[in-house]
This record gives sequence, C-alpha cells and structure tokens, in this order.
Amino acid sequence: MKAYFNTDTFDELIQKAGIERTKNPSDADVLVLGAKKVSFDQFTRLKAVYRFGVGSENIDFEYLKNKKIPVYFPGEQTKNILYDATANFTVYGILRLFLEMTLGNPDSWKKIQREYLGHKRALVIGTGNIGSRVASKLRAFMKVGTFDARENAESELEPLVREADVITIHIPLTNSTISFFNEEKLSWVQDDACLINTARGELFNEDALYAKLRDSNCRAYFDVFWQEPYKGKLKDLGPDKFFMTPHSASNTQEFVIAGFNEIMGILK
Repeated sequence: MKAYFNTDTFDELIQKAGIERTKNPSDADVLVLGAKKVSFDQFTRLKAVYRFGVGSENIDFEYLKNKKIPVYFPGEQTKNILYDATANFTVYGILRLFLEMTLGNPDSWKKIQREYLGHKRALVIGTGNIGSRVASKLRAFMKVGTFDARENAESELEPLVREADVITIHIPLTNSTISFFNEEKLSWVQDDACLINTARGELFNEDALYAKLRDSNCRAYFDVFWQEPYKGKLKDLGPDKFFMTPHSASNTQEFVIAGFNEIMGILK
C-alpha cells in the first residue's frame, strides 16, 4: 500500500514506520490530506482518504462518494487534543497581544504600566468545539461575550463587535462565511481592538483587513491565511501590527502521534 501525504507533519514518523510513500498521485492507495487542496481525479487508484484535521472545505465529497472512496477523520480522542490545543493557542495569542509590549526592560529596570485585563471584553464568534473552550478559558482573565449563528440573531452581532476589545473567530469556512469579516463588519471594530484568527484565513477579507490595520491602532494575530505559506500584503505591516504563526495552533506532539496511529490503522 502506497500513501501520498500533502502535509509534511509526519515526515519523521513515516521514516521510522517504514511506510511506502509516493509523490505521484496516480500511484497512491491512501491520501493523507492536510489543509491544502488536491485534484482528486489525479488519484486514479485511491482506496481511502484520511483528513488530518476537522475542516472539510478541501474535500470533494461528491466525487469520492461516486468513486466509493471512504473518507476518514480523526477519532474523538484525537479531535479533543486538537480542540484543546487550538483553544490554548488562541488564548496565548490574545494574552500575547495584550501583554508583550508591557513587560518592561530588566536591563534598565524600566517598568511599563499596563491595562488591567479584567476590564477588557472579549467576543468569541462561534461556540462549537473550539470556540466554547476558548470562551471558558478566557473567562479566567476577562469579560467574555459570545455570538453563534445557531443561537443568536444576526442583528445581535454588531453591538457585540462594537464593544469588544478583542475578537476571536471560530466558525467553519463555507460559501456563506467567506469574507465574514468584510469592510462593513471591520468598520464596527474598535480602532484599538485585537483580532485573532486560528480558524481559516478566508473568514476575513484580506484587503479590508489590511486597510483596517493600516489606518487604525488595531492589531491582529493570525495562524491561518489566504495562501500558505503567506507572503501577502499584511506581512508588510510587521509583527507589531500583524503577528503570524505558520498554521501551528494544533501542532502538538500528542495530536500528530494520535493522527499517525490512525493512518497506520487505515493502511493495515
């Protein structure tokens, strides 16, 4: 059985396990799919797909169903590692934006007064498996409000955005959520608020976000982007305005090992 990996996450484990890996889609029996897109029709002998993650926007379910090719996702225990690791990473991003510039200088012993986080208000958009965890963890530090389209009326979003000091988004990417944060919604955001995105880059309109950060005191922390690796215009703003991490929110050793064990099970 030959496996095609469109992610390099498992490179070291592949070598140790002796998996027969191919870089030719037409030779692959199993496709291990990360966040990047592939052309499924190139995989002419495919028997199974394993999606290492929980997003499904890069999977052509209709094509695979017609070809009778099963699609596997991480099991519950593996997903819970992903959910919790991503939530922790999100909270870290929020604390970093608020605290890093106020840590002071031990060489000169200069201290910088900072604002008390307990007076800050966070807005968590999307309260599913990750968003609900983020909201719960953040309540230890600040006031937290939530918005979820399954529970809230659309009219409730604007006042929540306008009063938030930090906004973090945790909704799936669909045709209706592409550019969820467009020019109009970004105009509601306070001019010194922080924006966090560990979900999908396309949830923000790239041009509108660039203009918002450029023309205000807003700052952003993104782990996901419109193209990856990201080399777009927002990078030019610098890390003080647009801090980036390379799509690594869920990249814990435990998650990788658990996912690899599931891949081995599929291959067997």
